[in-house]
Amino acid sequence: MGALFGKRGHEWTKMLTSGQTFTDNCIKGMSEEVNKASSHNVMQFDWERFYFMVAERINRNDGRPTDTYGVDLRKRICDCGKFQAFHLSCSHVIVACESICQDYTIHIPDVFKIQHVFKVYQESFQILPHQDNWLQYRGATLYHDETMRRKKKGHPNSTRIRTGMDDVEKEKRMCGIYREVGHIRSKCPNVAGPSNRP
Repeated sequence: MGALFGKRGHEWTKMLTSGQTFTDNCIKGMSEEVNKASSHNVMQFDWERFYFMVAERINRNDGRPTDTYGVDLRKRICDCGKFQAFHLSCSHVIVACESICQDYTIHIPDVFKIQHVFKVYQESFQILPHQDNWLQYRGATLYHDETMRRKKKGHPNSTRIRTGMDDVEKEKRMCGIYREVGHIRSKCPNVAGPSNRP
């Protein structure tokens, strides 16, 4: 874990010094939404409430029909649901922001910024001292419960409450060749073995 944190921390440090603001996944998702936004039109908007009606002109075959969607920038709501679900600006929000000359990136949460992700890997793990230098433990001793251990092989023990229906005698197994009770087809003593002829 310590090695992984060190490796990831080094990678995010390089990304932070490169001047990139948002993570690669965020940039990729936003570029797709920007391309979609180029085919949208803002039909009407309310300057006081920052509410917009955005109409799609091209059906992009993403599972929903071409329609008109309402965008509320103050409440961070879009009728398509993407804005609320992924917390990233959808194509309708992007075109709404462009209509009032607003940068859509102000609606992207800080968790998608490299500087925020870098804080996760900023801390490092302390190196454990040699076992000879450990302080003697004087607390309670805990033991595991053997009855809770699951068997490695076979089916687990049934915990179902058995009823009268379970007391019906099982049907005795019969040979599939001679229909005799007491053995099965693979162990039938009446089947001739392999020939010993040369």
